Amino acid sequence: MADDAPLARRGLGFRGRIVLGFVLLLIGVQVSTLTIVDMAGNRAVREQLADQLRVSERVWVQLADASAERLHESATVLAGDFAFRAAVATGDHATAQAALLNHGLRIDTDIALLLATDGQVQLSIGPEDDLQAATAMAPLLAEADAAQDGQATGVALLDAQPFLMAVVPVLAPRRVAWAAIGVHYGEALARRYRAIIGMDVAFVESDGGRVRVLASTLPDAQTLALRTSREVAQAMDGADLDLVLDGRHYATHVFHAAAMSGRQVQVMLLADLDEALAPYSALRTQIAWLAGLAALIAFVSAVLVGQGIARPVARLADAARRIGSGDYAKALPVRGRDELADLARAFNAMQREIGQREARIRFQSTHDELTGLPNRSHALGVLARKIERAREHGRDCAVLILDIARFKEINDTLGHAYGDAVLSVVADRLRAAVRGDDLLARLGGDEFLVLLDAAGHAVASERAGALARLLETPFRLEGGDVELEAHVGVAVFPDHADDAATLLRRADIAKDEAKQQHLRVLAYRAGDDEHHLRQVRLMGLLRHALELQEFRLVFQPKLHLVTRRVAHVEALLRWSTPSYGEVSPDEFIPLAERSGLIRAITRHVIDASLCQARPWIEAGLVEGVAVNLSPMDLVDPGLPAHVGDLLRAHGVAPASLVLEVTEHTVMRDVEAARDTMHALRAQGVRLSIDDFGTGHSSLAQLRGLPVDEIKIDKSFVADLGAGSGDSVIVRSAIEIGHNMGLTVVAEGVETPENLAILEALGCDMVQGYLFAPPLAPAALVEWCARRRSRAVEA
Repeated sequence: MADDAPLARRGLGFRGRIVLGFVLLLIGVQVSTLTIVDMAGNRAVREQLADQLRVSERVWVQLADASAERLHESATVLAGDFAFRAAVATGDHATAQAALLNHGLRIDTDIALLLATDGQVQLSIGPEDDLQAATAMAPLLAEADAAQDGQATGVALLDAQPFLMAVVPVLAPRRVAWAAIGVHYGEALARRYRAIIGMDVAFVESDGGRVRVLASTLPDAQTLALRTSREVAQAMDGADLDLVLDGRHYATHVFHAAAMSGRQVQVMLLADLDEALAPYSALRTQIAWLAGLAALIAFVSAVLVGQGIARPVARLADAARRIGSGDYAKALPVRGRDELADLARAFNAMQREIGQREARIRFQSTHDELTGLPNRSHALGVLARKIERAREHGRDCAVLILDIARFKEINDTLGHAYGDAVLSVVADRLRAAVRGDDLLARLGGDEFLVLLDAAGHAVASERAGALARLLETPFRLEGGDVELEAHVGVAVFPDHADDAATLLRRADIAKDEAKQQHLRVLAYRAGDDEHHLRQVRLMGLLRHALELQEFRLVFQPKLHLVTRRVAHVEALLRWSTPSYGEVSPDEFIPLAERSGLIRAITRHVIDASLCQARPWIEAGLVEGVAVNLSPMDLVDPGLPAHVGDLLRAHGVAPASLVLEVTEHTVMRDVEAARDTMHALRAQGVRLSIDDFGTGHSSLAQLRGLPVDEIKIDKSFVADLGAGSGDSVIVRSAIEIGHNMGLTVVAEGVETPENLAILEALGCDMVQGYLFAPPLAPAALVEWCARRRSRAVEA
């Protein structure tokens, strides 16, 4: 019993919280319900009354239009009466007044007027002041005079009272007078209108911030309050107001009735809000009584429920604390078949699932989902531990990082599902090849890691080569043969790094270098870190080199061998950076190709070259300018059109532009290159095969390309001499070019001996340091001027 006392105390406290929570929750719900009902009822009543007020306005407009139409018809009948017209035309006022009176009595009008053509009152039945009547009727007469039918209807203030008036001309046969009849906007009309719409009506006049009630169906007390209301005085046409008139709440709608002589007459509709909200007040009282009864019932129920829940909840709390500490072994006892028993069963099931899920999460956090291999973070931890053991025992360990060549093409061409299947096969092959003490992991994408224990340079390189050859063995997948190529980077502890992160990074650098050099296996070399970091930084700088105008062009002339005249100048790109100074094209051009910037750079070079060469061509210094293209340029379908636009923009003839491409560039994608070259050749641009003899193209392929010249690579020209094998190659290249109708250019001419051999072999053009190095634009102009002056002297 002593052990039960803390439970009992906890149960009482929990029970009290249940009771308090239930009661507070119910009170909150009831208060919210009352508030919502009150707000919803008020809003619904106001929206309903607003709709009724607007409908009533439309009813008023229809009634007013009908009244105006009846008055208009009656006035037309009066004006068309022969006797009346004759009396008006002859000035028989007695007969005319009798006709006005008889007609007004017959149609029950309140006022009738006969006005002269200038608006003066000749006869009147109703108004006491003829001069005031003439002034009040003047706007209506002007409206009728401007109307096509010469008639008008409207409201006029006569004897300070509003009247709906109809005005028609009296013709005999020309207009000799105006006849006007009208009805009073007064108490009778307001009460008749109230009988139709079921709302109170008031006719009010707003003048200078004051309100004058002309007629009203409100009780006297409310009518008096209306006269003193400031809100009505400030309301404009179409306003909706909530007014308190002598303790009564009204929703009102004010709209325009008529405007005469600068005075405003408005119709005000008033709906009694207190009367409309009365049913909701009764409902609110009933809900309040029900809320009190429900609170009492909830209190009793909460006490009873709390007693039955407290003890099982205490057991659940103990179990939750046990699970929170990581103990998933002991199950919670289940008693009975009620909801608490179901909760205990669910608690036990949750405990099992949490344990299983935690085990899965631990596995997934350290393993790759696709292949089931350890992931990068797990491999890094294992590598750190192996390095510590190797350091303690004075042993080596090695890291191999394998990369599948062109795996992105597999994904892009055949889809990610096919790529995942390829990665699974690669993982299975590597898993079967690694030894028991070695670790195989997937670093991400198409990269895998093999961690070799107790392995130095020789063993690591041998194992890397074996794994690469293993992956190159073809296999069948989804009915087709798959051939892969792998590149492996090797880094060894302690020679290449002293910690896990650095060793892994340097193996990755070696792998990247192996890919760039098209090698199967490459071990990390001292300085690769700096080289890799330099390339990364240069690639970042390269992205802004164009906009910072860090590029410049130099030009090296190509000369006709026979005449020694300058044929073309080859535009060569140079890059100077604040951080690294001059960067060689052999370094930054591959980076531009890898980063996808080469197209923009090529277009810039063509643009700048044409701009620079145009005055030289016009002055006869050179025949044209040559620009080198990259492999990416030849597969750019927009290049021909862009080149044409630049030629037209700079006013340079297409034949003055030579675009140079290498054999290797063309052979990357022969079909795309051929299409681009044909499009350029069709515009008249000259095409040249650069570095001829160093590629792997066949003569048949070259014969199918629309080229104008070939350039023999400088590596063959540099060693020309007696007995040199290069002279045979150069002679063959010249003969092949001439047989194909092409101009042959030799580049890299640096000695008079080489020049003499080329001249004897019949080469067409030469280029090299024997004549001039690449020159800045100003230096090139001076060089051309000197050659021209020497030619004149000779």
